Amino acid sequence: MPRADVVVVGAGVMGAAAAWRLARAGRDVMLLEQFEVGHDHGSSHGAARTVRFSYDEAGYVAMAMEALPLWRRLEEDSGQALLTLTGGFDVGSPARLEAHQDALDARGAVWDLIEGAEVARRFPGVAPPADAKILFQPDAGVLAADRALRAMVQVATARGVELRERTRVSAVRPAGAGVEVVTKKGTWDANVAVVTAGAWARPLLVGAGIDLPVTPSRETVAFFAVEAGTALPVFVEWIDGAGPLYALPTPGEGLKTGWHHSGAPANPDERGRVEARVVERMSAWVSERFPGAHPKPHHAETCLYTNTADESFILERRGPVVVGSACSGHGFKFAPLIGERLAQLAKG
Repeated sequence: MPRADVVVVGAGVMGAAAAWRLARAGRDVMLLEQFEVGHDHGSSHGAARTVRFSYDEAGYVAMAMEALPLWRRLEEDSGQALLTLTGGFDVGSPARLEAHQDALDARGAVWDLIEGAEVARRFPGVAPPADAKILFQPDAGVLAADRALRAMVQVATARGVELRERTRVSAVRPAGAGVEVVTKKGTWDANVAVVTAGAWARPLLVGAGIDLPVTPSRETVAFFAVEAGTALPVFVEWIDGAGPLYALPTPGEGLKTGWHHSGAPANPDERGRVEARVVERMSAWVSERFPGAHPKPHHAETCLYTNTADESFILERRGPVVVGSACSGHGFKFAPLIGERLAQLAKG
């Protein structure tokens, strides 16, 4: 039976981050991926993701602040520029913005409250309500997401991590003092398994006696062309009674937009369809808020969220199994920090 010190199940961004941090700690790591690195079946694909400190919970502000220098470390390790700071804006009710201000203040993060007209002056391609108070946070920006994922895998394998693609895991189960990771290509024996399988994690963990309280959903994102040279920030508009609408500049694709948690429950083994109602909502929003963008998207696609009831992350160890489910649609920005925490949990 093949053996490794640590087997990481799933090479999305959380698994790649865990493998990178484990490799930096000198662990013997096997990284298993059921598809190929960078595939578009799950939650980690796409050209861009946001980095932002602005949350209404101080704990997430702290995590975002800790993750930022780790992204810079990945840039150093990989020799690639992956993160561009653009600044970010939150539009919402006074109560919403006050909660964000309090959380940012609790962690000493910089922010400013400005008028919508000032946002439009700084970014002529954005048209928020002119009389609205808007929260500005300068540390927001855009990650080259697909390149960041591949960079993590690159630096991990350069440090000795063995990557096996097209290797689907069917079970993870304790065995003796360690754990067995079962695939059609064989069973790996390991001291520890780190399960970062996203929407596929729950059924995998049944054999380990773990009932993971997550529900996958399929979300739609749409991309709008913008005029050449248009500078755009990260922009989030909070809607009472619904998930926020968000937008971020995406190299080569213009403006990426989404309607957070607007999707339906999903089977990750099925290929879902773009939801027309979501695209229509985002088109109307883009027409109102981004005058420099084309009013109709040139492309729309789907991705999976793996949701907990309160959108919190599950990072824990149970015997020889470490569980990393850090999604609910807002986990990517924290990936190197999540990877470090999973590596620490794998120490026992």
